[in-house]
Order: sequence, then structure tokens, then C-alpha cells
Amino acid sequence: MSKKDKKRIVYASIAALAVIALLSVSVAVITVINRPDEIPLTDSETEAVEANVQTVEEDEMSISLDELQPEIEEVIKDVKQQVGGEWSVYITIPKTGDVLSINQKKMQAASMIKLCVMCRVYEEYEEIKKEYSDYYDVDELIKDMIVISDNEAADALVRMLGKGDYNEGLKKVNDFCKENGLTNTVMGRLMGMNDNVNDNFTTTEDMGKLMQMIYEGKFDHSKNMLHLLGEQDRKLKIPAGVPSNVRTANKTGELEDVQNDVAIVYTKYPYIIAVMSDGVEDYQIPIDAVVDISRVTYDYIFDKEEEATWTVK
Repeated sequence: MSKKDKKRIVYASIAALAVIALLSVSVAVITVINRPDEIPLTDSETEAVEANVQTVEEDEMSISLDELQPEIEEVIKDVKQQVGGEWSVYITIPKTGDVLSINQKKMQAASMIKLCVMCRVYEEYEEIKKEYSDYYDVDELIKDMIVISDNEAADALVRMLGKGDYNEGLKKVNDFCKENGLTNTVMGRLMGMNDNVNDNFTTTEDMGKLMQMIYEGKFDHSKNMLHLLGEQDRKLKIPAGVPSNVRTANKTGELEDVQNDVAIVYTKYPYIIAVMSDGVEDYQIPIDAVVDISRVTYDYIFDKEEEATWTVK
């Protein structure tokens, strides 16, 4: 074999090896592209991915409440035939931003106004404790106002806000409402007063929004507030419409012809629901209706959460 032929064989072998090497590299690259899970991410890369996924989920997740509205309106229609009155409902799922609003109008707040008193008192908590701790247990007054809905405790706290002048205290509560966008909420009287002109009014939307602000920690003492609301003694309305093992935090309100409640219901994606009635002709039937509204809401949202339906808004 000539030297020329030997060179051709060597060159051909080298070329063949180069082709094999190139093919191997290509296969490896394709494998990496198609199987990224086999490439460990650094800690910083992992955190970035998780943050991005969370953002996408929050932006894209939706639990539509449109199909829930006819169910609630059917309950309202039935109870109005029995006891009359005006009814209003507001529901929101903070994580998704979905909202359902039915018949928004000002109604008598009854003891739900104590949510506003609590928030305003906590804004001046240190100052009030410093000034009145020798005479009152401020923490016990706040607890009694929320947990057992004590009217005298609420009125004492309003007077403390006004440094003894209850009108100034009412003004401070109303200033809190204005500052936080609760434009349809007003405290016109102390809880122990009868005043047909200056009453306490709100809407389910305002109460729902306030509960959402507390839930999302918008106030310095939000955790304290949630704890007290979770210890609520009056659980015969919205909490009675969900399974006993589901945690709730609520504040009721009732008068002779009024049955109100607003609550956080801690499902997979906690939701807030507010129900108000005004001018009803019975005591128990309206309470049962609030329970029914709560029950159909829980069942609907629970089913939607189980379906885990994700839609792009």
C-alpha cells in the first residue's frame, strides 16, 4: 500500500470520529433541552422561578362567582316572601380578586359598626392605654366589644377616642372610615343611644372591604383583630353555614328588624362574605336565611377550589 493510500485511510478515520463526536454532542444538547429537570438550579435561580410561578398563579387564577349569584338570589327571594325587608350580599376572594355584589345600599349597621371602632381604637392604642390604663382594662374592653358584642364596652372606647367627648369620638371613627375608603359607612350615635335621625349605617361592600384590609394586614394590629374576630361568641349566622372544622372570623350585628354578619371563611383560598338585612318582620327566619346564603356560598366555592380551574383574566 502506497503512502498516499495510507494517508487517505487515516484522514477518513479522523473524519468518521469527528462525525461520531458531533452526533454525541447533539444528542446531549437535545436531551438537556428536553429534560431540564435533570439540571439542578442554583438557590437564587430556584427562588426566581418560584417567585415567577407565584406571580403567574395570582395573575391568572380565577374562581368566577357568576354562577353563584342566582343561587343566592333564590334564597333572598324566598326569605323576602316570608319576612320582607331589604337584603344585600357582598363576597370576595382576596387571592383571585373575584367579587360578587348584590343590592348595594346603605342599611343599619347595628353592631357591625364596632369593626370601625376597633380599628380606630387600635390606631391610638398606645396613647389610649397610657391615658386610661389606671381606670380601665383597655384590652378587655376591646375584647368584650368584639367577642361578646358588648355595647357598653364600645361606647366607653368611643368616649376614650374623644377624650371624654363622645361626639369627638364619633368623629374620629368617621374620619377612619373616610380615610380608608368606606364611603358609605357612618357612626351617628353611641350603641346605647336611641336616635332615629343619626343612626349607624354601612353597606356589605364597605364591611367586606374592611374585613379584607384586616385580613391582609393593612393595619398595625391586624393580627390582634383577627384573633378577636376568630374568638367571636356569636356564630349562629355565617359560621353556621360552613362545616364545623372550617375556621371563621366574624362580626355580627342585629336589631329588632335587622340581621347582619360579615366573616372571613378560611378555605383553600379564604373568602370574605357580608350579608345584611333591614326591615325584616321576624327574628329566626332571617337568621336561617343568612345561614343558607353562607352554606350555598361555601359549597360553591369549595367545589370550584376542588376543580382547580385556572383561567387567564
